[in-house]
Amino acid sequence: MTNISACRVTVNISAPGCDITDRNVSSLFRKGSPMNEPTELQKMNILRKNNQESNAITKECIELALISLMEKKAYADISIKDIVERAGVSRASYYRNYELKEAILSGFIQSICKELSSAMLKYDAVAQNRETWDALLSATEPLAPKFRLLLDAGFGENLTIEFIKSMNASVDRSNAALYYSNVYWAGAITAVISEWIRDGMDASKEEIAGIGSKLMMEGIRTVAEFGNRCD
Repeated sequence: MTNISACRVTVNISAPGCDITDRNVSSLFRKGSPMNEPTELQKMNILRKNNQESNAITKECIELALISLMEKKAYADISIKDIVERAGVSRASYYRNYELKEAILSGFIQSICKELSSAMLKYDAVAQNRETWDALLSATEPLAPKFRLLLDAGFGENLTIEFIKSMNASVDRSNAALYYSNVYWAGAITAVISEWIRDGMDASKEEIAGIGSKLMMEGIRTVAEFGNRCD
């Protein structure tokens, strides 16, 4: 991941200081090669690829800038001006990539949910239920500070929705039983993780894994044991 201190980028290939020109593109084709001069299509493809890579760096810098700012002030109080100054990009570059501030964190949320679901999928959730929970919570621990930032900023529901998408990534929605059982477990898992993080992870990982494993394997039969009530 790009370090925020390195985020001083220019994504417009025609902007001052950006050394991408037709002459430079032509120099990529060595003399003596079967094609001494690139065609216009080849030039366009090279320039397009460079611009795409620059935009990717810009988006990463903007994301890192927002996360960095969220560590110091409330999400609602962070302005576009704050973000572009921290990221070292222009407002034009910002609006070329994002319409809303909320959209900046979508990639970050996706990466968190993908990492958590990948950790779970290393095990069979039925035959290796406890191992599944241990892997999930182990993957959660290093992500907890960023996860907490998202929760404090009001992105808890976004995390749940994205985790549902991640768990159902290869599921045909016509398979209602599998699809909605994944929805059920994704909601339950993100709720447990979110509350654990909000509580400062005071309960041990082993205790949470034990509770989660028992709930997943025994379901409604745990009501009497745990004393669940709706009042």
